[in-house]
Amino acid sequence: MPLSFVCGHYTSFSAILNGMIDKTEEQIRAQAAQDNVTHFATGLAVVRDGKILIVRRAAHDWLGGEYELPGGGVDDDETIAAGAIRELREETGLTVTNVLGMFDGFDYTTDRKPKVRQINFLVEVAAGEVTLDPNEHDEYQWVDTQSYKGVTTSPEIQACLADAFRMLRPTMTK
Repeated sequence: MPLSFVCGHYTSFSAILNGMIDKTEEQIRAQAAQDNVTHFATGLAVVRDGKILIVRRAAHDWLGGEYELPGGGVDDDETIAAGAIRELREETGLTVTNVLGMFDGFDYTTDRKPKVRQINFLVEVAAGEVTLDPNEHDEYQWVDTQSYKGVTTSPEIQACLADAFRMLRPTMTK
């Protein structure tokens, strides 16, 4: 069921993601083509000390003031994973060292992109400080399983954070 959200139109794709972790890039793109997806975006749940990094969109930007997972658009000439790694480095200065898995994302539209599919990754990064691009984000937080619930985000990002923490839970008990 589609959800209205500010300038866009979002649809959860739990059913689409079913089995995606085992699919190749080619299969993911083929499924997206069948679903009339025109663009890909990524979200990265960066894990450090059992917390996940979220970034706040700059006030002057689309959805300004809302927190989200770092990430962004995948360029036409790159893989989804390469786009995710590049976007994280551009937005936060962090470098991915380990991909722990993929989890639910969502589809959305913008005024310039008819249908975007966000693919989310749970990742670990090299040691280092977060360095934000002030044109895109003006603040960051490391949130835990409770604190993320009180942060200003879209319902879709709240669901993504819940999924990321569920996915992370087994590794936190080791």
